[in-house]
Formats: sequence, structure tokens, C-alpha cells
Amino acid sequence: MNQKLNDMANIGLSLLIIADLILLTFTLIFDVSLHTYQIIIAFDTILCVILLIEFFYRMSNAEDKRDFIAKNWTELIAAIPFDLLMLPFVLNYTRFLRLLRILRFIKVVALFSQFFETIGVFLKKTYLDEVLGMALLVIIFSSLALYMFDPSINNLFNSLWFVIATITTVGYGDVVPNTTIGKTIGLFILIVGVLIFSAISGAMASYFTRKIYHREGIYDMMNNDDLREELNNTQEELKNVKIELEENKQLTQELKEEIAILNENLKKE
Repeated sequence: MNQKLNDMANIGLSLLIIADLILLTFTLIFDVSLHTYQIIIAFDTILCVILLIEFFYRMSNAEDKRDFIAKNWTELIAAIPFDLLMLPFVLNYTRFLRLLRILRFIKVVALFSQFFETIGVFLKKTYLDEVLGMALLVIIFSSLALYMFDPSINNLFNSLWFVIATITTVGYGDVVPNTTIGKTIGLFILIVGVLIFSAISGAMASYFTRKIYHREGIYDMMNNDDLREELNNTQEELKNVKIELEENKQLTQELKEEIAILNENLKKE
């Protein structure tokens, strides 16, 4: 139950980080109204409080706090509400606006780092990091190959659009290759796309199956060192019993031979 609540909390925190990333990136690219900016600052401040509480809670449970800070210092940067702290200076001195944008950019990078660190655990457990890495390589090289070898695809964006539409098996049909090599590349992308999404489905199913096993205690039972040691001891005991049975069988055979000899002697007498 505690593990389930912990997983739900991590998912909720990841969603909040994604929302804050989108909002902060939006303020970096576009000019927003004062009312909208105040809402974004309020949301960012609330998230920063949550991140600070979570950071110091994990630090209090860490054995080596200095090592914990050295490994997770980006989380501390992500938890600083730069917009709220710099707001009085920006309102009074516009030259601080550029500094705020730089700090905001640093925070966005730190939030990205924290988000990918959180999601990275899930990707490594499911081996989706390798699958997604392969998918990214296929997309990049296929887009470049189509752009270079198929004259009907006249720009790199159209090439990328065709590759993504094909690898996801959507196939809009608004951009299509006309040459033999272009169609061959498209066929290759289609096959790889089916394999990639099959691998993703299998990895997700395997992950949630392990979660169910863990929740029911089956996974812990399968990985219990005490149980494994007990099974080894039982096997040793069975081997000893087998050896004793072989010895008893040999003794029984010797007794049978002695009884047979005694019977022959009795008959002679």
C-alpha cells in the first residue's frame, strides 16, 4: 500500500514538474499579461515549496548528507522560486529582467534534469531507454536519408514528418516518396515502427506485471534470500537422505545374502 502511494506521489510530482516546465518555457518565449504572469508565479511557488519539502525529507533520511547534496544539487536549484524572489527587483529596475530570464532558463534546465532523473528510473526498469534511443536514431538517419536520396521530398521538415507518420503507423499520405530507394526506406521505417511499438507494449506489460507480483508479495518471495537459503538446505538434506537410503539398500542386500547362506546351511543339516 505504501509503495502504491509512493508511486502515485511520484507520478503526480512529475505531472506538476511538466506543467511548470511548460509555463516557464512559455514565459521565456512569449510576453504574457500581468495577470497570467501572477498565476504562473503562484503555481511555480507552490511547486517549489513541494520540491523543497521533498528534497529536505530525502536528505534527512540519507546516511551521507554531503554526498546526497552533491548528487542532487540540481533539484535544489529547481526548487528555488526565482520569479518570486526577483519580482521586486524586476518591477523597480527593468535591467534585472535579463538576469531573471537567465535564472529562469537555468531553472528550466534544472527542472528538465529532475524530470528526466525521475522518469529515467522507469525507463531503465522497463528498458525503454534502449528502445527509445533506437527509435530516435532511426528517425534521425531515415529523415536525412530521405532528404538526400528522394527528390520528391524537398525539405527536411517534410522528411521528418513522413518518418514520424510512418513509424507511428499513422500514414497521413500527404508526403510520400516517389523513388525506389525512398519507398525502400519507407518500408524499413514501417517495419521498425511496428517492432518498436511492440517492444514498448511488451516492456510496459512486463513492468506492471512485476508491480502486481511485488504488491502480492510474489516478487519478494521469489527474491527472498532466506527462502533461497532454506531451499538450498532442503536440497542438501535430500542428498543426505538419498545417501542413507543407498547405504540401507546395500545393508539390506548383505542381510539377504547372509539369510540365504543360513538357509542353505540349515537345509544341509
